[in-house]
Amino acid sequence: MKIGIVSFTDPRPTAFAEERENYIREHHNQLKNFLIEKGFSVVDPMEEVKGNSEFFGIRSTEEVEKAGEILKSDSADCLILGLWHWTEPQLPLNLVRSLNLPTLLFAEADPTWAGSVCVSAVGASLWEAGISLTHHRVLGDKEEVAKWARGVLALQRLRKSSLLLWGGSYCLRMEHLQDDIPYLKSFLVGDILSEDQYILIKKAEDIERNNPQRIERFINWLEENGAKIKYDGHMLTPEILRKQIALYLASRDRLEELKGERIVGVSIKCQPELSEVYGVDACSIPALLPFGEDSEGKRTPIATVCEGDIKGLLTCALLEGLQPGTPALFGDLKYISDDYIIISNCGASSIFYASHSNRAKDTLPHLTIAPQCQGKAGGAFGYDGKEGILTVARLTRIDREYVMQMGRGRALPMREEIKKNILWGNTWPHIAIDLGVSRKRLVQIVGANHLCALLGDFIDELKFACREAGIEVQEFSQGS
Repeated sequence: MKIGIVSFTDPRPTAFAEERENYIREHHNQLKNFLIEKGFSVVDPMEEVKGNSEFFGIRSTEEVEKAGEILKSDSADCLILGLWHWTEPQLPLNLVRSLNLPTLLFAEADPTWAGSVCVSAVGASLWEAGISLTHHRVLGDKEEVAKWARGVLALQRLRKSSLLLWGGSYCLRMEHLQDDIPYLKSFLVGDILSEDQYILIKKAEDIERNNPQRIERFINWLEENGAKIKYDGHMLTPEILRKQIALYLASRDRLEELKGERIVGVSIKCQPELSEVYGVDACSIPALLPFGEDSEGKRTPIATVCEGDIKGLLTCALLEGLQPGTPALFGDLKYISDDYIIISNCGASSIFYASHSNRAKDTLPHLTIAPQCQGKAGGAFGYDGKEGILTVARLTRIDREYVMQMGRGRALPMREEIKKNILWGNTWPHIAIDLGVSRKRLVQIVGANHLCALLGDFIDELKFACREAGIEVQEFSQGS
């Protein structure tokens, strides 16, 4: 994902001032270098547009058009306008109109030059023209620019990508898992594909029959890296675990076949077609797809949810775009108290959260594969969540209006006094999180039985993404 950055100057023939142009050049390059140091890819058309001109900034309609062509050809995903002194607002307005990208107006908080005048004039012109009504304005704070960029680029990534529902939606007749897919594709996501879970079954059975060594290598990889496997001769046997691993390998193979679709997240419906009819829970998929390694090498984590939860999948995919390479957590809101909530899941969630690492040698020693408590057969991929700061979020819909619920959370140690009361699903993964919100408030406002999270504090970035998408924000901790 790429940031376009363009700086403007005064277009009047008598306005040349070498000191001003040097100032614009210096601060344009400072902002550009700051973004590169933060890990962003930057598209800068200034040198190609301006050539040897004594003016550094863009100052004509012809230059605006040329800059726009370069930004389009290099596939810029958002736009930062450097408004360091004065320009005629119609020039940046024309560029914003032609590109139709998330836009930020930036100037230094410097009394020497009239950056604040330019930012306010250009911003007002964008509003007046009905263009880029969600543009953001910043004076001097480059860290805020980086947060804005992460947020809007995560949104742009989702808009260019696809999600895949294995088995469709509406698991166990939970109304809130469904959604208006054509409408979502109009503003939030590129596409939402759906295919039957039989595709995975067929591929898994082919692996078991024709390539069983892949499964054996995978189980050896688990054990060699310290994962504990507790067979019970009934719910979890070596044969059942092999079927679960085959389903996971089948999901990886299918995603490789569909790589042209730019899939950034999947859902596995599981219940009841896999867990009851086929006879094996698909817990290996939400445990291992959102992880950075397996027995066959390093992998790109894929956001993964269960039960056809479309809004949960959208949330996880958006969160992962804020910090590429860090998997999102998905799970059931299993318990609520005034001191903490417990996010678990019915058998598995990303094993990354056992250690906050995508390396098997760090994570697998904390993983226990033990008998499930539901379904016909299968193992749960259980662990205790590691301490750390989390961004907890959930897209929900209230009478057809979308709301992103969010809050800063702190994952707590899974102390014995927390664990001792867990009976149902005690082999599942569990993370205790202090959200700083009372039980009374949370139970009244929470928009689903599933929540999502990302390691780190990305509340500001998520707000920028939601603002750009036109999604209302509701913070868990606000109110009584």
